[in-house]
Amino acid sequence: MKVAIVIPVYKNKLSKTEEFSLNQCVKILGDYDIILACPSGLNPIYQRSGVKIEEFDPDYFQDIQGYNKLMLESHFYERFLKYDYILLHQLDAFIFRNELISWCDKGYDYIGAPWIATNSIISKILQPFNSKSIKRRKPIFFKVGNGGLSLRKTKTFFKISEKLKNDIKIQLTEKKHEIYAIEDVFWSLKVPTLFSDFSIPNYKEALKFAMDRKPALSLKMNNNELPFGCHGFDKPKVTDFWKPIIEREYQKK
Repeated sequence: MKVAIVIPVYKNKLSKTEEFSLNQCVKILGDYDIILACPSGLNPIYQRSGVKIEEFDPDYFQDIQGYNKLMLESHFYERFLKYDYILLHQLDAFIFRNELISWCDKGYDYIGAPWIATNSIISKILQPFNSKSIKRRKPIFFKVGNGGLSLRKTKTFFKISEKLKNDIKIQLTEKKHEIYAIEDVFWSLKVPTLFSDFSIPNYKEALKFAMDRKPALSLKMNNNELPFGCHGFDKPKVTDFWKPIIEREYQKK
Protein backbone atom coordinates (compact mmCIF):
# COMPACT_ATOMS: atom_id res chain seq x y z
CA MET A 1 0.00 0.00 0.00
CA LYS A 2 1.54 3.29 -1.13
CA VAL A 3 0.22 6.47 0.48
CA ALA A 4 1.24 10.12 0.26
CA ILE A 5 0.24 13.17 2.23
CA VAL A 6 -0.53 16.07 -0.11
CA ILE A 7 -0.51 19.53 1.47
CA PRO A 8 -1.84 22.45 -0.60
CA VAL A 9 0.14 25.66 0.05
CA TYR A 10 0.05 29.00 -1.71
CA LYS A 11 2.34 31.37 0.20
CA ASN A 12 5.98 31.60 1.24
CA LYS A 13 5.46 32.21 4.95
CA LEU A 14 3.16 30.26 7.24
CA SER A 15 1.16 31.50 10.21
CA LYS A 16 1.82 30.05 13.66
CA THR A 17 -1.14 27.67 13.43
CA GLU A 18 -0.08 26.54 9.96
CA GLU A 19 3.41 25.82 11.32
CA PHE A 20 1.75 23.79 14.10
CA SER A 21 -0.18 21.83 11.52
CA LEU A 22 2.82 21.15 9.28
CA ASN A 23 5.13 20.23 12.17
CA GLN A 24 2.60 17.79 13.58
CA CYS A 25 2.04 16.22 10.18
CA VAL A 26 5.76 15.66 9.69
CA LYS A 27 6.15 14.35 13.25
CA ILE A 28 3.28 11.85 13.10
CA LEU A 29 3.25 10.91 9.41
CA GLY A 30 6.87 11.50 8.49
CA ASP A 31 7.40 7.90 7.37
CA TYR A 32 5.16 8.57 4.36
CA ASP A 33 5.90 10.75 1.36
CA ILE A 34 4.83 14.30 2.19
CA ILE A 35 4.26 16.52 -0.82
CA LEU A 36 3.57 20.25 -0.96
CA ALA A 37 1.17 21.04 -3.80
CA CYS A 38 1.94 24.65 -4.63
CA PRO A 39 1.96 27.26 -7.41
CA SER A 40 4.90 26.94 -9.77
CA GLY A 41 7.77 29.17 -8.70
CA LEU A 42 6.63 29.56 -5.08
CA ASN A 43 9.83 28.19 -3.47
CA PRO A 44 8.37 27.79 0.05
CA ILE A 45 11.00 28.61 2.66
CA TYR A 46 9.35 26.28 5.21
CA GLN A 47 10.00 23.14 3.15
CA ARG A 48 11.31 20.44 5.47
CA SER A 49 14.03 17.94 4.69
CA GLY A 50 12.52 15.08 2.73
CA VAL A 51 9.32 16.96 1.92
CA LYS A 52 8.70 16.99 -1.82
CA ILE A 53 7.17 19.68 -4.03
CA GLU A 54 4.63 19.25 -6.82
CA GLU A 55 3.95 22.42 -8.79
CA PHE A 56 0.71 23.46 -10.49
CA ASP A 57 -0.51 26.46 -12.46
CA PRO A 58 -0.64 29.50 -10.11
CA ASP A 59 -4.20 30.29 -11.29
CA TYR A 60 -5.47 27.38 -9.19
CA PHE A 61 -4.24 29.11 -6.03
CA GLN A 62 -5.72 32.58 -6.58
CA ASP A 63 -9.03 31.93 -4.82
CA ILE A 64 -11.37 29.22 -3.55
CA GLN A 65 -12.89 28.76 -7.01
CA GLY A 66 -9.46 27.95 -8.41
CA TYR A 67 -8.80 25.48 -5.60
CA ASN A 68 -12.14 23.75 -6.18
CA LYS A 69 -11.29 23.47 -9.86
CA LEU A 70 -7.90 21.91 -9.09
CA MET A 71 -9.47 19.32 -6.79
CA LEU A 72 -11.83 18.34 -9.60
CA GLU A 73 -9.16 18.11 -12.31
CA SER A 74 -8.04 14.67 -13.48
CA HIS A 75 -4.49 15.90 -14.05
CA PHE A 76 -4.21 16.70 -10.32
CA TYR A 77 -4.80 13.05 -9.43
CA GLU A 78 -2.73 11.86 -12.38
CA ARG A 79 0.35 13.31 -10.65
CA PHE A 80 -0.17 10.89 -7.76
CA LEU A 81 -1.18 7.69 -9.55
CA LYS A 82 1.83 5.82 -8.18
CA TYR A 83 0.11 6.04 -4.78
CA ASP A 84 -2.94 3.97 -3.85
CA TYR A 85 -4.22 6.79 -1.65
CA ILE A 86 -3.49 10.42 -0.97
CA LEU A 87 -4.31 12.15 2.29
CA LEU A 88 -5.33 15.69 1.40
CA HIS A 89 -4.10 17.73 4.38
CA GLN A 90 -4.81 21.46 4.47
CA LEU A 91 -2.80 23.45 6.98
CA ASP A 92 -5.79 24.02 9.24
CA ALA A 93 -5.84 20.29 9.96
CA PHE A 94 -4.14 18.50 12.85
CA ILE A 95 -3.19 14.82 13.13
CA PHE A 96 -3.57 13.12 16.51
CA ARG A 97 -2.40 9.57 15.78
CA ASN A 98 -0.82 7.57 12.98
CA GLU A 99 -3.78 5.47 11.88
CA LEU A 100 -3.35 6.21 8.19
CA ILE A 101 -2.77 2.69 6.90
CA SER A 102 -5.66 1.26 8.92
CA TRP A 103 -7.99 3.75 7.23
CA CYS A 104 -6.57 2.90 3.82
CA ASP A 105 -7.07 -0.79 4.54
CA LYS A 106 -10.83 -0.19 4.87
CA GLY A 107 -10.91 0.33 1.12
CA TYR A 108 -13.16 3.38 0.95
CA ASP A 109 -12.89 5.69 -2.04
CA TYR A 110 -13.34 8.84 0.04
CA ILE A 111 -13.36 9.77 3.72
CA GLY A 112 -13.64 13.22 5.26
CA ALA A 113 -15.00 14.77 8.44
CA PRO A 114 -18.81 14.55 8.47
CA TRP A 115 -20.83 17.75 8.43
CA ILE A 116 -22.50 17.46 11.83
CA ALA A 117 -25.56 19.57 12.67
CA THR A 118 -27.05 20.38 16.07
CA ASN A 119 -30.69 19.83 17.02
CA SER A 120 -31.25 23.59 16.88
CA ILE A 121 -30.09 23.69 13.26
CA ILE A 122 -32.24 20.70 12.38
CA SER A 123 -35.29 22.36 13.97
CA LYS A 124 -34.63 25.47 11.88
CA ILE A 125 -34.57 23.33 8.75
CA LEU A 126 -38.07 22.10 9.59
CA GLN A 127 -39.41 25.65 9.87
CA PRO A 128 -41.27 26.86 6.76
CA PHE A 129 -39.27 30.09 6.48
CA ASN A 130 -35.72 29.06 7.21
CA SER A 131 -32.85 31.15 5.88
CA LYS A 132 -31.25 30.70 2.46
CA SER A 133 -27.96 29.67 4.09
CA ILE A 134 -29.70 26.94 6.11
CA LYS A 135 -31.51 25.70 3.01
CA ARG A 136 -28.26 25.68 1.06
CA ARG A 137 -26.45 23.65 3.72
CA LYS A 138 -29.30 21.22 4.39
CA PRO A 139 -28.18 18.57 1.85
CA ILE A 140 -24.75 18.17 3.45
CA PHE A 141 -25.79 17.65 7.09
CA PHE A 142 -24.57 14.28 8.39
CA LYS A 143 -22.92 13.54 5.05
CA VAL A 144 -19.25 12.57 4.60
CA GLY A 145 -17.43 14.75 4.27
CA ASN A 146 -15.17 17.78 4.43
CA GLY A 147 -12.20 17.76 2.05
CA GLY A 148 -9.76 19.70 4.23
CA LEU A 149 -8.51 16.48 5.79
CA SER A 150 -9.62 13.71 3.49
CA LEU A 151 -8.46 10.34 2.25
CA ARG A 152 -8.88 9.80 -1.49
CA LYS A 153 -8.36 6.64 -3.53
CA THR A 154 -6.17 8.05 -6.27
CA LYS A 155 -7.07 5.84 -9.22
CA THR A 156 -10.80 6.20 -8.53
CA PHE A 157 -10.57 9.99 -8.33
CA PHE A 158 -8.53 10.12 -11.52
CA LYS A 159 -10.95 7.92 -13.48
CA ILE A 160 -14.07 9.73 -12.29
CA SER A 161 -12.70 13.24 -12.79
CA GLU A 162 -11.55 12.23 -16.28
CA LYS A 163 -14.90 10.68 -17.15
CA LEU A 164 -16.87 13.66 -15.80
CA LYS A 165 -14.58 16.43 -17.03
CA ASN A 166 -17.23 17.96 -19.30
CA ASP A 167 -19.90 17.77 -16.59
CA ILE A 168 -17.48 19.28 -14.08
CA LYS A 169 -16.71 22.15 -16.43
CA ILE A 170 -20.42 22.93 -16.70
CA GLN A 171 -20.91 22.43 -12.96
CA LEU A 172 -18.24 24.99 -12.13
CA THR A 173 -19.98 27.67 -14.20
CA GLU A 174 -23.66 27.03 -13.43
CA LYS A 175 -24.86 29.11 -10.48
CA LYS A 176 -28.04 27.11 -9.96
CA HIS A 177 -25.91 24.09 -8.99
CA GLU A 178 -23.31 26.09 -7.11
CA ILE A 179 -23.23 23.74 -4.11
CA TYR A 180 -21.73 21.08 -6.39
CA ALA A 181 -19.05 23.52 -7.50
CA ILE A 182 -17.60 23.03 -4.01
CA GLU A 183 -15.21 20.18 -4.57
CA ASP A 184 -15.81 18.15 -1.42
CA VAL A 185 -19.59 18.49 -1.78
CA PHE A 186 -19.27 17.28 -5.35
CA TRP A 187 -17.32 14.18 -4.30
CA SER A 188 -19.54 13.53 -1.27
CA LEU A 189 -23.02 14.10 -2.70
CA LYS A 190 -22.91 14.19 -6.49
CA VAL A 191 -20.49 11.40 -7.35
CA PRO A 192 -22.30 8.68 -5.32
CA THR A 193 -25.47 9.38 -7.35
CA LEU A 194 -23.55 8.73 -10.57
CA PHE A 195 -21.32 5.86 -9.44
CA SER A 196 -23.11 3.42 -7.14
CA ASP A 197 -19.85 1.68 -6.23
CA PHE A 198 -18.19 4.90 -5.00
CA SER A 199 -17.72 3.98 -1.34
CA ILE A 200 -17.92 6.40 1.59
CA PRO A 201 -18.36 5.45 5.27
CA ASN A 202 -21.38 6.59 7.26
CA TYR A 203 -21.00 9.66 9.44
CA LYS A 204 -20.57 7.70 12.69
CA GLU A 205 -17.58 5.81 11.34
CA ALA A 206 -16.20 8.94 9.68
CA LEU A 207 -16.18 10.74 13.05
CA LYS A 208 -13.40 8.36 14.05
CA PHE A 209 -11.42 9.56 11.03
CA ALA A 210 -11.86 13.32 11.42
CA MET A 211 -13.95 16.06 13.00
CA ASP A 212 -14.76 19.49 11.63
CA ARG A 213 -18.16 21.04 12.35
CA LYS A 214 -19.46 21.11 15.94
CA PRO A 215 -16.38 19.48 17.51
CA ALA A 216 -17.80 19.31 21.05
CA LEU A 217 -20.87 17.47 19.82
CA SER A 218 -18.75 15.36 17.47
CA LEU A 219 -16.47 14.29 20.31
CA LYS A 220 -19.46 13.35 22.45
CA MET A 221 -20.92 11.33 19.58
CA ASN A 222 -17.57 9.53 19.32
CA ASN A 223 -17.59 8.47 22.98
CA ASN A 224 -15.18 11.31 23.84
CA GLU A 225 -12.43 9.69 21.78
CA LEU A 226 -10.22 11.85 19.60
CA PRO A 227 -10.26 10.91 15.91
CA PHE A 228 -7.30 10.33 13.60
CA GLY A 229 -7.31 14.09 12.95
CA CYS A 230 -9.38 17.25 12.85
CA HIS A 231 -9.94 20.08 10.41
CA GLY A 232 -10.63 23.77 10.93
CA PHE A 233 -9.15 23.92 14.44
CA ASP A 234 -8.33 27.62 14.04
CA LYS A 235 -11.85 28.78 13.16
CA PRO A 236 -12.99 31.49 15.62
CA LYS A 237 -16.00 29.53 16.87
CA VAL A 238 -13.95 26.46 17.81
CA THR A 239 -10.53 27.76 18.88
CA ASP A 240 -11.45 27.68 22.58
CA PHE A 241 -12.47 24.05 22.23
CA TRP A 242 -9.46 22.86 20.25
CA LYS A 243 -6.66 25.00 21.72
CA PRO A 244 -5.98 23.00 24.93
CA ILE A 245 -6.32 19.70 23.07
CA ILE A 246 -4.02 20.76 20.23
CA GLU A 247 -1.39 22.16 22.61
CA ARG A 248 -1.43 18.98 24.69
CA GLU A 249 -1.11 16.69 21.66
CA TYR A 250 1.51 18.90 20.01
CA GLN A 251 3.81 18.55 23.02
CA LYS A 252 3.72 14.75 22.99
CA LYS A 253 6.85 13.01 21.75
